[in-house]
Amino acid sequence: MAGGGGGTEELNLVPYLDIMVNLIMFMVVVTAYLVQLKEVPIIAPSYGPAGGGDSGEQKPYLTVAITNSAMQVVGGGKAKGMEQTLQKGDYAGLAAQLRSLKTAMPDMAENLVVTADKQVPYKEVVRVLDAARTDRAGSLFPNITLSVTVSK
Repeated sequence: MAGGGGGTEELNLVPYLDIMVNLIMFMVVVTAYLVQLKEVPIIAPSYGPAGGGDSGEQKPYLTVAITNSAMQVVGGGKAKGMEQTLQKGDYAGLAAQLRSLKTAMPDMAENLVVTADKQVPYKEVVRVLDAARTDRAGSLFPNITLSVTVSK
């Protein structure tokens, strides 16, 4: 070999280790954030065939609408026309209202839709979700669908 020095060359591991440390930190931060997002399980709605079935009658279901000033429980299906307005922050009253409606209609669906304005703080939505899932008598609505009201 011309100009030989014959020395052995070493692999420089410092850039490789810098990249690996950054990747590990990135994965830890992303994993922690994803775990935090899973605190409120949200079940996506399922869709059935068009027409709503053979009987033409739908099971009664409820929707809880949250605004900046109040909470409103609205019925649908066989419960259409049922409407109750509650003061904002009355979570015990909301749970009691949902329990009485569920007791009055034994064929009430286990699903509940909670919809909120964009301006409603997230902690208010979480408190409504907690009140709608269970109360002292047990489970109310285990399957809750969360939606956002888009105001024009």
